[in-house]
Amino acid sequence: MASGSASSGGSVPLGSLSGSTSSGDSSSRRGLISCLHSLNCRHEYAPLPHDDDLCQATRKLIVGHYDEAFRRLRLPCKAMPDLYGLLSTDSLCIGPLDPVSNIILNTLALLPTTLVEVEAKTESDEAESDDESMRSKRKRHGPGFDPWHEVACRSAQSLMAFLVAYFGCINEAQAFRYLYRAGANLLLAVMLVQHDLYHTKEEALDPESDRTKAALKLAATSAGHCSPAIFAQVMAIRLKQGDLDLFNQHLFSANDPLTAEDAHEIHRGLHMMMTPMCVANISNSKDGLVVHARHNLDDGAIWSETKPLVSSSAAAHTRITSTTFRCDGTAISSLQSGLPSKLQDCLTIADFQKHILIASCGGDNCDYLRSLKMYLYGMIHNLYVQAFKMLRAPSGSTMRSILMAGHCYGPCDPLSNIIINSVWHETCGSVLPASDRMMLKEYNDILDPLSLLRLVVRSLEGLANLALSVDPQSSIARALEKLCSARCDLVDMLSSAPKIDEIPFHEAAMAARQPLPLQLGEFHRMLLLNPEARKLLVSHITKAQTSGVVLFYDKIREDVVALWRVYKAAPWYQPPVQAPAPELSVEALRRVSDMRSQYEYWRSWLRSKIEQVLKDYTDHHFWGPKYELDFIIGADQRQEGYAPSLIRAT
Repeated sequence: MASGSASSGGSVPLGSLSGSTSSGDSSSRRGLISCLHSLNCRHEYAPLPHDDDLCQATRKLIVGHYDEAFRRLRLPCKAMPDLYGLLSTDSLCIGPLDPVSNIILNTLALLPTTLVEVEAKTESDEAESDDESMRSKRKRHGPGFDPWHEVACRSAQSLMAFLVAYFGCINEAQAFRYLYRAGANLLLAVMLVQHDLYHTKEEALDPESDRTKAALKLAATSAGHCSPAIFAQVMAIRLKQGDLDLFNQHLFSANDPLTAEDAHEIHRGLHMMMTPMCVANISNSKDGLVVHARHNLDDGAIWSETKPLVSSSAAAHTRITSTTFRCDGTAISSLQSGLPSKLQDCLTIADFQKHILIASCGGDNCDYLRSLKMYLYGMIHNLYVQAFKMLRAPSGSTMRSILMAGHCYGPCDPLSNIIINSVWHETCGSVLPASDRMMLKEYNDILDPLSLLRLVVRSLEGLANLALSVDPQSSIARALEKLCSARCDLVDMLSSAPKIDEIPFHEAAMAARQPLPLQLGEFHRMLLLNPEARKLLVSHITKAQTSGVVLFYDKIREDVVALWRVYKAAPWYQPPVQAPAPELSVEALRRVSDMRSQYEYWRSWLRSKIEQVLKDYTDHHFWGPKYELDFIIGADQRQEGYAPSLIRAT
């Protein structure tokens, strides 16, 4: 939704500060794995691999996993002719289990549904056949031939691509650092990144989420996989107790190699659980629309026909129902045990090596600090999306106030701060007369994603400044870590400050380039010292957020105006002195008029296209909700066209 870049600004730019995250407690030191492998953060004499070597080192680890998987499989190529070809080409080392088990699972998942009947052979004959296949390939390609080189390189690429896509705030070099430390174990690498980003336990990787599926699809595509859909299916598979025991018995038994019969049973379980539970289609008959559904059950497939959803004699009101089918069982990822202890082992090893880091990490060149900022940018961006969801087609004046001063720092939770700061600027801090604000009624669509990105960047400037003012001894890195840990919510930190009435809110407003920083700072201080008034404002926002209703924006406006009127009546209040708006030349006025005309043209064109798409979708999915376009909060122009927007289901 927001793309591009914007320079951060304010009285204390984030990029100008550097500092170590060390605070005397080794358990609080985050980002060790990223910094230990960065030339910008460690001493030159450090013996650890450089960034250029980690891709190669990770590939070597994965080659060992393929070699182990091949030795453990012991499956005859004559009985299962596609096995070796899949293992050495498309069986990528990515999935919900340890790397070796992932290789086995992905190989068996790619096998055809109809397996070749297993010939009667002894296990020694099968092992001899596999070894002969390997020896013949080595002889044909020469003594230096590595049968797993290509697939290991593609596996390393897919694992790296998944981490970069899933988190969105780490670069490729960092992804290989986490993968190398995790031994190419995907779930462990995810946990290492989550540890550095202060993820909570409730945010564990969900194989069935859209986010995970999208990252898996990108990972498979980047590695040139023959069937990207297999990745998502294997990751999200659920097993019944019998299959769970079977998988657990054979996949984790290093001293008991798989037989062809074992592979057949695992393949059967995989195929059954990856087959859709229900396939349905709608046909048009003389009696109306008829739904045909095939339910896949353990004892076979059953076809059923429902009553018509719509018929010629249907009543004015038609009741539409839907049924969701899903596999019941335990997630296959539960088979990988001991991840918390493995995570602690990785962190302990990294902690023993932290002496090779320089006293202060490289500031702008520190990948870990950049990841923290990018992670916070994404978090703040989602807050604005939540705020926009609570607004029903805001006026242009309201949208202008949000983009100019609706920052997420202040004495309340970040979502409430966005709304309250916007309302305060529109009612108490705007330099536009009421007549001019009325003229902005229709200017409520955001066609430039940089507008929202600028708001996100400045919000983080204000948050970081506020966090540093509460704890002046802290470094910028530690301040960013606190924001990650608190999810940008500084209420507890502000409430427990030693001198609560001296918190410099105005400095945070100046860092975020708020138009009237002194006045907004006083308003924040007044709310912090008046819990009842703060609770009143937040209650409106909480109600809209929890119940899903439209925000009572006018009620919040009345309460903010009433609170500010009381403050203005105080004897010490001094009205702000604002410079008059500069008069524009004829040429400048013409340029402004042209830009407004261009905005209206693209706004009208884009809205018409989106509304037509929503209408077509509703016509083809009449049983679902009806979608109406309220306003656009970001359109990114690409070669394929424009990518908007925010719509609401009604």
